[in-house]
Amino acid sequence: MEIIDHIVIEEDEEVYSPDDDTYLLMRLIQIDKGEDILEIGCGTGIISLHGAYHGANVTAVDTNEKAVELTRKNAKDNNIELKEILWSDMFSNIHGLWDAIIFNPPYLPRIRGGPTDKRWDGGDKGDETIVRFLNRAYSYLRPGGRLYFCCSDLAPLTRIYNTIELGYEIIEQQEKTFDFETIYSFALMADNFSTTPFV
Repeated sequence: MEIIDHIVIEEDEEVYSPDDDTYLLMRLIQIDKGEDILEIGCGTGIISLHGAYHGANVTAVDTNEKAVELTRKNAKDNNIELKEILWSDMFSNIHGLWDAIIFNPPYLPRIRGGPTDKRWDGGDKGDETIVRFLNRAYSYLRPGGRLYFCCSDLAPLTRIYNTIELGYEIIEQQEKTFDFETIYSFALMADNFSTTPFV
């Protein structure tokens, strides 16, 4: 998805700000005009705004009320209309089927004894949120629907790949390596999901 320079967003210290993983994921996303797109964990709304700018019907959700408010503000400030912006804990407030679902999840392992920050806390090992997403997202995709998400090698990747193999085909995978980690972005297509999710 082409990144548009004149889409300018406001940020908030309580909301995850666009970073390398955001742009790695955005460049992988392919959408067609008129498609119904769901973004889980919209944050500032930058991905959803780009999707709508390129002609998709975008619903943006987040479990952080500040993120929901910020996405509304950024949409208004950029004069970009999203189909809906609402609070949802992943799929808790979601109905219907989608052509594509996008999620830049919290994917870092929790620091034992340290503070918990939902912006990047992916659970004890760092893969729990992603696996939960993959196990549930299939039910919300139209036949041939696509998933886009990213993760880091600071969390174990084995369970993520095993869950993908249950019901998705990897269309494309990209990565970017830093001194301390490698981040990955995935484009998946729904296949025949197993009746026994990998947990």
